[in-house]
Amino acid sequence: MIREYKLYHGAVLADIVAMHGGAVTIRPQEEGGRLLNYVLNEQVGLQVKYATQRLRPWPFSFSSSHISSLSDLLSTYKASFVVLVCHTDGMVAVEASDVVARLDAEQGWLRVERKKHEMYRVHGPGGEFPGKYKITVEPIVEALWRLARKSR
Repeated sequence: MIREYKLYHGAVLADIVAMHGGAVTIRPQEEGGRLLNYVLNEQVGLQVKYATQRLRPWPFSFSSSHISSLSDLLSTYKASFVVLVCHTDGMVAVEASDVVARLDAEQGWLRVERKKHEMYRVHGPGGEFPGKYKITVEPIVEALWRLARKSR
């Protein structure tokens, strides 16, 4: 039987590889025995969260250990993101610095909403994040390309 998290994580990683169009190295970074974080091309940190709820709004909880590991990604890699997978509706990539800045260090939550044919809106304890988000992992792919160009 395939574990549910593998389906969601696999969807994120498959989209990144497909959109990138080139070689992408992916390394897991386990958190307390649970696979939560990845490192892409040794330069981009990635935390994947998923909501199994079929209908919007989609809730995401962040334990203190998840927030701590996200902070570690931020301090270790040149770019870091959180991908919020909204069941089978789609996924939204948010810069990890924006997420950490808006979460309580002990226990945090985010909520993602999207009206039909519109972009995602992300809400946290401090209200709605500025801007709207596309249904894509494109910001991660752009960071991979940008960092690859700088490394040359």
